Amino acid sequence: MALVLAGQIVPLTEQDPNAVFAGRVWLGDDGTIDAVTKGNATGPAGFDDAPTVDVGDALVLPGLIDLHNHLGYNTLPLWSEPSQATPFRHHNSWPNAPTYTETVTWPAWVYANAEPEALVAYVQTRALVGGTTAIQGWPGASREVNAVMRNIDSEKVGTTDPNLIYTSVVTKTPLELGEMAQAIGHDVGFIYHCAEGQPGSVVESEFVDAANAGCLRRTFIAIHCNALAPADWTRWSQNQGGAVVWSPFSNLWLYGVTADITAARARDVSICLGSDWGPSGTKHVLGEMKVAKIVSGTNHLGLSDKDVVAMATTNPGDVLARCWSRPIGRLVPGGFADVTVLRAGGAGDMWSQIVAATERDVKLVVVGGRPRYGDAAVMTAAGVEASSALTIGGTRRKLVLPQPDDPTKAWSWTDIHRRLETVRKDPKAALANARKRRGGVAGALDDEEAPLELVLDMPGGGPLAFAGPPPDPAAVKIAPLPTLVHDPAFFKAIHGHGFHSGVLDGLKAFYQ
Repeated sequence: MALVLAGQIVPLTEQDPNAVFAGRVWLGDDGTIDAVTKGNATGPAGFDDAPTVDVGDALVLPGLIDLHNHLGYNTLPLWSEPSQATPFRHHNSWPNAPTYTETVTWPAWVYANAEPEALVAYVQTRALVGGTTAIQGWPGASREVNAVMRNIDSEKVGTTDPNLIYTSVVTKTPLELGEMAQAIGHDVGFIYHCAEGQPGSVVESEFVDAANAGCLRRTFIAIHCNALAPADWTRWSQNQGGAVVWSPFSNLWLYGVTADITAARARDVSICLGSDWGPSGTKHVLGEMKVAKIVSGTNHLGLSDKDVVAMATTNPGDVLARCWSRPIGRLVPGGFADVTVLRAGGAGDMWSQIVAATERDVKLVVVGGRPRYGDAAVMTAAGVEASSALTIGGTRRKLVLPQPDDPTKAWSWTDIHRRLETVRKDPKAALANARKRRGGVAGALDDEEAPLELVLDMPGGGPLAFAGPPPDPAAVKIAPLPTLVHDPAFFKAIHGHGFHSGVLDGLKAFYQ
């Protein structure tokens, strides 16, 4: 279905990056942008029957991109280890904390195995509510999941190749990194978790090994890198600028330090944002933008609000476009038709208004030309019929999430929430019911009708085995489902916990 959006267009083009004008974005039925026009200019052919949605003074932006997440864990609240008095040293430290397995690993495993479809629906809704259109960090799956967002890990861009971008959470050997370097040389992307920890810790070698293997090139996307020394950044050639994904909330929460953004920018490395995951991150990348602003002020990084907006739009978009050969993160003809519409308002210029926007300001989210979430009136004007209702920020919204067994029907948000609550209240019974539904047969990769099986991507504790089943499901205690928004419970969990020395307490001010 083609769609026309009219409002205050913020296209973020390379030619005129500061532009904002009253106009229209013409979204074709092939999932790409046909045109961007000013005022009431005539648009391209083929839109005679397309609905036109006028969002008034709202800002029509490229869809927000979250380049670092672990979606399988986003049904969980913030986690902190009560017995930990000092910041964790690196990413191999906190999985061995006394409460990690029982608080994070087992609850996540139970949700993923008892209600995998509902889990995927819940975590996508959480991202959409924050204006996210494309996200990295999906759990492994036995077949295609019921996705309504752009899956950065396996985007095919109209081809049959799901390996345009490789990802790795685990540390790779020098030989494996050498193989990745060869792929990077052909503009294949490689998103790599590396050097996550305090400066000088052993994990610094992960980045050094990647550099020695020849990975530091234009499609290398390094997540974290807060363990790097200033000299490490000079390994990145200034004419080969790839990207670093900055997750300042999670870095400060676990380690008390974050990446040297100033050193990275000095090497022309593109800075992108990622909200990380429920146990140590913000709820979505719109929240992480505010953390970036706070940390910039605290650490005197000199980032403007425009810089922060770029970290969730053009910066990740440009590095992904190198892998996909299609624009994303900019509203330009031929680009992905991913759009986020935010209500304008508040003090300051346009950039500061975007950074300050909260969930209540997300008016519409369009992925691949299809409206997926937004104000009820706007979604109706866009021609959306099969949808579910929910209220966010005091405003009635519509959500488009197809039912797993019948994509022509909308999946009720109430039912999604109910299913997960049923798991939470009685994990043992929920797992037993899931086994009955599966009939003891695991899903097959080539069978679309097979039951969905998810594989979580984070360490499970102990010897760093990946998330596995609890020995006694009846003994698993699962915390209440967090809300989809940054709320008083979230801010209460921040205060006095983690290792941010109070810096993250400032996030609350944006939501008052």
